Amino acid sequence: MRRALNVVKRLFTVRGLTLERAQQALGAADLQLSRAGERFDPTVARGFILSQDPSPGTPVRGRKRVQVVLSLGEEFSSVPELFGESQRSAEQLLHSAGLKLGGITRAPSDEVGEGLVAGSDPGPESVMPQGSSVQLLLSSGSGEESVVMPDLLGHEVSGIRRQLEAVGFKVKVSGGLGTVVTQRPAAGSRITRETEIDLQATGRVIR
Repeated sequence: MRRALNVVKRLFTVRGLTLERAQQALGAADLQLSRAGERFDPTVARGFILSQDPSPGTPVRGRKRVQVVLSLGEEFSSVPELFGESQRSAEQLLHSAGLKLGGITRAPSDEVGEGLVAGSDPGPESVMPQGSSVQLLLSSGSGEESVVMPDLLGHEVSGIRRQLEAVGFKVKVSGGLGTVVTQRPAAGSRITRETEIDLQATGRVIR
């Protein structure tokens, strides 16, 4: 029996085997298995042996202990809450979570100030493989305020013009200085401060 234990053999690989199958294979060769730890690795499925020590091909004698590391599979991360963060801060939070900054889109937002994160894709708490990219939506500032164009027909054009220009609208008047007979844009349209309002009036006030 003592002589059998001193037989030198080349160690075979157990990488890619489950712990149970590796124990069976090593036991049949009069070798012992020792679990040395676990590690994330996207190339080896969870629960399978990732590495061994001694390495395959090493000369060993009977009852030699072989240490193995099991794979935990691919590591995943949860997307952090980025709303309201600056681009730099968002990038740091992504880095801490094992993720990276992807593309950036800018759009108006009334919820956060200019340059701050208004949203992300995927959204917060989404689970992704580590190293994945997260797209950011950055605010370019408040969107242009719009209002509904009122019905100005029949109103005195000079008074209407003063009121509209006082709040920042551009007004163009044609015809006379009487009452408004046509307007563009039409009543009910959505307009902004950049919209030019064209009014046509009669030559005199119509009562």
